[in-house]
Amino acid sequence: MRAVICICFLLVLSACSIRAPELDASITETSRAAPWPELVPLGPLMTGAEALGPRAADTEGRTLEWRAADLRRRAAILRALSVN
Repeated sequence: MRAVICICFLLVLSACSIRAPELDASITETSRAAPWPELVPLGPLMTGAEALGPRAADTEGRTLEWRAADLRRRAAILRALSVN
């Protein structure tokens, strides 16, 4: 049992130290010399996220009803057209 734990530990340890030369080669010198991105406060970003919250069902229902009515109207127009 101890040998299995030791092998698992060595396997995890070796995975942490793997170098990927193909990834290192894909980074250009311009990218390496670029400055770190500027950190911004989360407050303004989070206020924008509130707009992505759940929407009111009554408003969404009316919008879907209007879209469905418009699609039915357009379908009736297409049905009325004669195709030659």
